[in-house]
Amino acid sequence: MNILKKQAVAWVITILMILFAIGFGLAKAPSNPPGSYSDGTDSWYVYDDADVLDPDTERTLRERNRQLYESMDVVVACVTTDYGRDDLYEFAMDYAETIGLGPYDFIVVLDISGENYWLIQGSGLVDLFSDDDCAAYAWDSMEDSFALEDYDTALLNLTERLADWYSAHYLT
Repeated sequence: MNILKKQAVAWVITILMILFAIGFGLAKAPSNPPGSYSDGTDSWYVYDDADVLDPDTERTLRERNRQLYESMDVVVACVTTDYGRDDLYEFAMDYAETIGLGPYDFIVVLDISGENYWLIQGSGLVDLFSDDDCAAYAWDSMEDSFALEDYDTALLNLTERLADWYSAHYLT
């Protein structure tokens, strides 16, 4: 077994192991980009389940999330729904878990039939952005537009303010 003691053989084996590890990692990598549905369609964390948003608004929200993700590895998930029950916070938490939000992400849920909205910060943000901050940002950015059923403006205003907040508190 003197062949295994030669330095050149050790280098070849090391290179083969590295190539195997890279190939294995690529094989196990997710096939869908972040924010896409499992069927491959492009959501980028914008889910208009209540069908109330203009396509241009959806594109703007998706582009904003792409930019946030590329620059800071964060997103602001935007959900519209006709949930209509009192436990919107629990609904939003479950939705955030289902779509795989991280500790530095936000989710905003607009319950159209329940005439309510909720903004939740990820667990990594609670020291920087409290529940009171969530309520204040949501109210200041969305209340007037939401009351007028202008959901597009409500979400655009809020996500713009949150993008500005992220810029001021760069987290990565």
